Amino acid sequence: MRIAREHVPGIVHHLIWRFVEHRWFLRTAEARTTYLRLLGRALEQSDWRCISYALMSNHIHLAAVAGRSPLAEWSRCVNIPFAAGVNQKHKRIGPVFAERARDHAVAPEGVGALIGYIHNNPVRASVVERAADSSWTSHRAYLATTTPPTWLHIQLGLELARVDIDAFDAFVDGHPDAPERPNTTKILHETQPFGQLNAATPFERQVPLVIRNFGRIRPDPRRVVELASAMFGLDPARVASRSRNTRVQLARCAAIHSGVAVGLTGADMAAALGVSQQTVSRIVRHASRPTDVCERIHAQLLLELRSVM
Repeated sequence: MRIAREHVPGIVHHLIWRFVEHRWFLRTAEARTTYLRLLGRALEQSDWRCISYALMSNHIHLAAVAGRSPLAEWSRCVNIPFAAGVNQKHKRIGPVFAERARDHAVAPEGVGALIGYIHNNPVRASVVERAADSSWTSHRAYLATTTPPTWLHIQLGLELARVDIDAFDAFVDGHPDAPERPNTTKILHETQPFGQLNAATPFERQVPLVIRNFGRIRPDPRRVVELASAMFGLDPARVASRSRNTRVQLARCAAIHSGVAVGLTGADMAAALGVSQQTVSRIVRHASRPTDVCERIHAQLLLELRSVM
């Protein structure tokens, strides 16, 4: 089952798409031009802002500031027509992209390193000696050695990276590696003895995050239960009990629907509420979603996530 993703508006995300079987579907300048045209058209109709890109032969990197619209809403407008064109050109049938985007949320102090990492992709692949030598990334657009596309937010990228344009080229040369991320495998191993519920842990800064691969932003499920309880004037301990009181059941339903909507798993919500995963699944399938309450919980979660970034 695919889990919903929570993109907090204003937070920078590192997005990576890979082609099936590591195929080189972006081996030519024509293919890269086509992809950039589709990307630009989609971004201009979205509220996401791209600050960096690298189009490698078998995968794609983007750094973008999240908007309120879902990632899938605009990325489909890029990848679906591009994949159709690839299949038509190569007379093939089947998927072109191996999976949906790998998605890393990046704290403010990591944005500069992220841009440097993306622009240095051709260097690490031994295609060129320096980032400025490649036409596969947005680096030359930053240096104004090529005309920048209207949808590439260079000034915003410089501000978020905290780098002056005159020092940008040297800065990128000195930042070939990706921003450091938490060792999720180690954290998961350490939290397993404490049960199904993974502890909410800081991610680079004090961001409530239920640890998963790629560091996706996910609120602590216990916080979701607290908010749902507050909406109904109840003690969270009572909501996370076996009480069959009507008001308690409504709060429990609101917590489960809200948690699933922001990317928490049924197992996360079951552990936070002290119920079985089957109970959570039954509520998701059959219990009506209290829309007004869930929207208020969602808004509060977004506000709290943004305030700590």
